[in-house]
Amino acid sequence: MDPKKIFITIKRKAFGLLSGCFTNKIGETVSNNDAIKKILVCRPNHRLGSLLLLQPLVQELESTFPNSKIDLLVNQSCAIQLFQNYDIVNQVIAFPRNPFKSPITYLNTFVRFRSKKYDLAINAAKESCSGKLFTSISKASFKFVGDGEADKKERHIAKQVIHSLRDFLPIMGIKANEGLPPNLDLRLANDELIHGGSFVYDIVQNAQPTICLYTHKSYKKTWWLDFYEHLQKAFPDVNIIEILSKENSSKIGFRAPVLYSNGVRELAAMIANTDVFIGADSGVMHLASSSLTPTIGLFSVTDAEKYKPYNEGSVAVNTNEVELDALMAVVKNSLYPNLDTSA
Repeated sequence: MDPKKIFITIKRKAFGLLSGCFTNKIGETVSNNDAIKKILVCRPNHRLGSLLLLQPLVQELESTFPNSKIDLLVNQSCAIQLFQNYDIVNQVIAFPRNPFKSPITYLNTFVRFRSKKYDLAINAAKESCSGKLFTSISKASFKFVGDGEADKKERHIAKQVIHSLRDFLPIMGIKANEGLPPNLDLRLANDELIHGGSFVYDIVQNAQPTICLYTHKSYKKTWWLDFYEHLQKAFPDVNIIEILSKENSSKIGFRAPVLYSNGVRELAAMIANTDVFIGADSGVMHLASSSLTPTIGLFSVTDAEKYKPYNEGSVAVNTNEVELDALMAVVKNSLYPNLDTSA
């Protein structure tokens, strides 16, 4: 067996045994929300989707503690770019993905992390054992490790921590927010949107609606080709473009015009200038959602209730249960939300 896999298995089992030792910490009750000045959000992960799904939590903290500053504890990634327009984010504490390859960097980052004091530390994902660990060993007056009953309250991973935190805050003496959790939002600037729009217009050269596909993740090439043919037949006057992965692969054989950028914000700005994004559950799907583009997330293996896009106009489709003809109706509703289809 691969030594790396053996190590990962042992690490997960060890964290699993330790996770029961990590509990919420309640400090001295505060008098008002302004008493919370420094917040730590722990999500030691590098994946694009995992980091984007922190945005609703950061917005929740922004509205609850408007005079605070947030540090994000993550693994080395594009987190700085994802939160560059969030003024409340003070700094990103980024650990190396593999501590054995960069032990000195890891140790220096750990020392920097341990040197800081916080009023509140939050584990952003209930199932993250490493998130629980970092939250527990942080120097914070209040520590929210998680809620064992969270799954009963909310399934979606981004909303779950918000609902659980709202139950925790009154124990601190804090009035929690009410209403729906915030959406994903990359907070693209106007100049970014104009720049992204220029790429899209250079391809389509018209004012017709545009569908954006991302075919890299999941599904066989035959499925995507069949899906693409259905799209062409159902929407002959609509532009269809494809966002390429960094591997420069297309499961529709480059039949549609393509766009690519290795800049995560530039890529999001391109998607923001289309009318509907369609792609399998992936980081790019959540990037599309965070660009505020109506997103159709395709699910066949992963849990749609846990990872679905939930911004306005977005929907999750279980392709094990929905035929392509029915999927075209979903696309039509997303493209033309104000169209009366009842007749």
